[in-house]
Amino acid sequence: MEKFSKPSKYSRSKDLIWRITMDENNLAFTSLKPSLKELTQEEMKNTETQDQFNFCEDGIFRSFKTGTLPVFNKAKLVYNSTTHTWYKVLDLKTDDDGTPIWANLAIRDGSETTEISCKHEFDQFKNSIKVLININFANSESIIIEVNPKIYDKLEAALEGPFQGVEASIQSYRLFYKGRELNIDESLANIDHIYDGATILATEGTSTPSKFCRFPPINEMRSNWSNSGRGADAIIFIPNQNIRLCGFSTFAATTDHQYEMKYIVKINGIIVEQDQVTASGWEDKYYHRYTLQDTYPVQLGQDISLTVWIAKDISSHQYVSTYAGSNGNDYTTIDNEHMGLFTIKSTKESRNGTSVSSGHFPEIFYHLS
Repeated sequence: MEKFSKPSKYSRSKDLIWRITMDENNLAFTSLKPSLKELTQEEMKNTETQDQFNFCEDGIFRSFKTGTLPVFNKAKLVYNSTTHTWYKVLDLKTDDDGTPIWANLAIRDGSETTEISCKHEFDQFKNSIKVLININFANSESIIIEVNPKIYDKLEAALEGPFQGVEASIQSYRLFYKGRELNIDESLANIDHIYDGATILATEGTSTPSKFCRFPPINEMRSNWSNSGRGADAIIFIPNQNIRLCGFSTFAATTDHQYEMKYIVKINGIIVEQDQVTASGWEDKYYHRYTLQDTYPVQLGQDISLTVWIAKDISSHQYVSTYAGSNGNDYTTIDNEHMGLFTIKSTKESRNGTSVSSGHFPEIFYHLS
């Protein structure tokens, strides 16, 4: 494998990285997305570490930050790297050197508390987490950078160095996590459901993706959809030219302020993304608009299969009522920026009733390729 090119301090060279299969008689290869890695404090202490990543300029990529802060601070959050759980420090005792010797912790947004007093217990906690930044450039190239920001650092300050490392400016990008757009002035501690190893999507440019609507305006008197999560709602969009898929929408709950949603996105039968999220913050009253964790190229004629399971609580199949679209068979007449871009098809995977004529998936979001 070739090293990243030398000319710039950091490089986003698109040299292919190859992975060989275990079968010596079948030399199949997979093209992987280029990536860069910021070393943790522990890795920097290892004298052998600086040469194990052949990026450029003698390991200059070792760190974007300087200085260290105490992991435990009263009234602040810490992250348990063993259980992947967030805790708030309710009370703290330290020795004369400032080393913590006892702490009372509460699970974030919960009432359960625990006390710790042993070194091995304290060692399970940290005030930084590994985050993968999936940077999508305007020219459709992309790269993944692994960083380890402090949980209370503002995203702008924490990511400015990594973005400069790939010759980009964070001010020129929009950040998304689990469908929610992030503000560069917020910190990881303010992001719900963030965890060690999570991926944040960064898309270049401030332009909003194009939107294709398939239903006429909602008639509240006739719009009601029952959701328990037992059966899926699904639909298929087929573009007549190349696009990059960015997201989709489902309908908002009629009375509840949130619901749980499990989703699967397939392109030509291949799963490209799946997750379970909490949907809230209804937009324009009627919609839950979800930005995917990456943008996905879709060639003309390929199927985009969207499948969701929606419930107030998916594990117990607790019902939630949502709005719903109707008169969808006339989608070709709905006023859209790119008229006629999509053919829409019903699918047998939809067991909760969504079809071309009615149901969920009022909108799909994309960029033309």
